[in-house]
Amino acid sequence: MALGDHGGLGLKDRYGLLQRGLFPETLPPCFTSKDIKRALVGLVRELNSKNFHKRPTDYVRYSGTKHDGSRRYFGSPNPISYFFVADFIANNWQIFEERFAKSPFSVSQPKIASESDDRPIVIQSLSELTTVASRKLRYSSHILKADISQFFPSVYTHSIAWSAHGIDAAKIDQDPKSKKIHFNELDLHVRNCQLSESRGILVGPDAFRLIAEFIAAGIDSELDNKIKQLTVGVARHVDDYYIGLKAESDALIALSALRDTLQRFSLNINDNKTKIMVGTEPLNDLWAQELRATSRDLRGVFGGTDISNIILFISKSIAISHEIKSDSPIKIALRTMDQIKIYQSFSWGQVEPYLQRIMFHHSHCVDYVALIVVKRIALGKEIDRDGWKELCYTLIERHLALNHHHEVVWLTWLLLSSKIDITERVVTRLAENPNAHIRALVIAAYLDGRIAKKPPIGLGGKLPTTDNNWLVNLVAKAGGYTGASFSGLLASEFDHLAKKKIKLIDLKSHLSIAKNKKAHAISRTRYGYDGDDYEEDDDDFLNIPDD
Repeated sequence: MALGDHGGLGLKDRYGLLQRGLFPETLPPCFTSKDIKRALVGLVRELNSKNFHKRPTDYVRYSGTKHDGSRRYFGSPNPISYFFVADFIANNWQIFEERFAKSPFSVSQPKIASESDDRPIVIQSLSELTTVASRKLRYSSHILKADISQFFPSVYTHSIAWSAHGIDAAKIDQDPKSKKIHFNELDLHVRNCQLSESRGILVGPDAFRLIAEFIAAGIDSELDNKIKQLTVGVARHVDDYYIGLKAESDALIALSALRDTLQRFSLNINDNKTKIMVGTEPLNDLWAQELRATSRDLRGVFGGTDISNIILFISKSIAISHEIKSDSPIKIALRTMDQIKIYQSFSWGQVEPYLQRIMFHHSHCVDYVALIVVKRIALGKEIDRDGWKELCYTLIERHLALNHHHEVVWLTWLLLSSKIDITERVVTRLAENPNAHIRALVIAAYLDGRIAKKPPIGLGGKLPTTDNNWLVNLVAKAGGYTGASFSGLLASEFDHLAKKKIKLIDLKSHLSIAKNKKAHAISRTRYGYDGDDYEEDDDDFLNIPDD
């Protein structure tokens, strides 16, 4: 079935990747590109005429969290540059789809999301890997576990064409307008999204997930030809490989073949995460399986939804988190709090202090806690406003000093969504930060009347369109914050979008959705939900009464 038949990314809706896949999913839901299709009306012909122009733009960097306390950089690409990437993938979707289907190993094949989903594509969650991989690995005596080191940051953009057309042919013909090596065009568009940089692709936008999977699926076929006689079965989830072997002695041969195949695409193995496992070892951590089992008990009709059981579950998750030095157990607990609708429970007052304390010590959980609190606010229920205010003030100051964009943006969004006053000092501190996500959010809050005094963000007489401040400048101009004119290679395109009053930050839409009692606080399709964390009709299994 053609992709367009789903109302997704194909020719019937060329804007799927633009409207739901431009901003990283790790940003608060107020960052949205749903309005871009309307705003581009009347501009597409001009864009098509510049398809092969070399117009490099910078992206907005976003320092995000990882479960183990380390950081990962995401990126919000310039929407004009990203338009060409999305358009190419839509026009060549059949090639992508065929490549995904031919992978002998992949358990992360992208699926087209429904129109009601928050993202345009869905990739099977890592938690489902255990079941799928186990079937593929079958009777393996030993399993080689390995992953690609720094996959997205290491992808060489020229390898997009190498993967599509063969390395030798693609190296000979590197013309972006080539009819024979036409994936050179996609290479150009990707580099235009990242200031002509050919090393690495952005983490966050959905189009780049598709590109990464396209390359990985091609590597799968090459690797299969080399190790097929040694293996019982192989499973790959994005950049994680599980290679099932008939004997332990075959592992080194398989590892060598994997290294060699990856190196041809300028990729490498992460040696620190490479190990040979006995076939009976669990693929999924036992603590995760146990916590999910407890979560299902809490959600069951006869489960212990007594507050003591809930607090015990949270405490156990925190204890495991400290033991394994990962925030993942707490994220499972927070998803469970969403599933049992703790935000409309009599027990909220006893759980709320735990949520507040989690914010201080588990940065990877800041987004989930904020979503749960905002859900309660949307339902018209009380929260500890003074406590959340002081908490947010303190943590915003701390994370601004560390330039932690993720925490700052989510804490600011929590204050704005709660309609808790933001002091002039905090506004000034936010305005002083150079990150465009933070400053654009402050400007949008002022334009929406949630900040009384105009923030001290000077934009100058000319607004650049190709640097990493594109989001600030476009939000400010479209909202009437500034009367300055655009400058640079994309001035005419940005002027068009601003005149259309494009809305890239919407502080109201999420609250209106969250008012629906049946809507979950944490989106199943935006924030990386594990598939087995939900029952199909889990609303029927909940027995916690409303306040």
